[in-house]
Amino acid sequence: MISDKHAKILLVDDNARVRSFVRPALEDAGFDCVEAEDGITALEKVDKEHPDLLVLDIMLGDDSLNGLDVCKKIRRKGIRIPVIFLTIKDRTEDSRYIERAFQLGGDDYITKREELKRLEKTMGLPPTEFLGQKSDTEELIARIKARIKFVEPEQEFDDYLRIDLVKQQLSINRGGQWQEVHLTATEFNVLEALVRVAGRPIGKAQLMDMADVDGEASLQNHIWRLRSKIELIPETPKYLLTYHGVGYRFKEPIQSMEK
Repeated sequence: MISDKHAKILLVDDNARVRSFVRPALEDAGFDCVEAEDGITALEKVDKEHPDLLVLDIMLGDDSLNGLDVCKKIRRKGIRIPVIFLTIKDRTEDSRYIERAFQLGGDDYITKREELKRLEKTMGLPPTEFLGQKSDTEELIARIKARIKFVEPEQEFDDYLRIDLVKQQLSINRGGQWQEVHLTATEFNVLEALVRVAGRPIGKAQLMDMADVDGEASLQNHIWRLRSKIELIPETPKYLLTYHGVGYRFKEPIQSMEK
């Protein structure tokens, strides 16, 4: 597992002022930080820099390629690094953006308090109590540290099943020997989405969106094939469980193993 002190963060925001105070805060916290000011550059740096986490502005000042589009594109390429969205609006102001962010595979979001405080000052408004509580960089760093622990886990679920999300490998213990099981790209996308939040259910619609699966019938087919490859008895699954009325969930691992 990557130490948070050596993790590389890609900061994507079209506002140079935001980058000017967020990047130093991230570097002071011990992270390596690279920047992008637009969606095209962000996609290029995801491929070139291989960041461990993406801090991504939702709006980006470009209707043709905003932060939601960037997240969707990297998820469709099978890249599962954590994504924390930045937004100048809170959930109550523009809930559709936040909801869509999670549907497309975002892991968290944070309101840009510093920008809101600047706008209040520009408009001659007194600072709100909420915005004055603490800086958004403090909260952002805390959220990054909470997520970065899950960037590179090799998870051992028991003495039968191991999953490495980085190498995209699933191994089963047969007769005392660990053997890799072949999964298609879509099967692994479905599996990874569930393993990332092992123990918690994911709704069918969200799972289809995250794994780029077209339709509920197709999702059920992928679930069936995964069970046939993973489970000792696919008809009575132990790992990939149906969460009735919601979707599916994966069994929690017994440990996350250090590299």
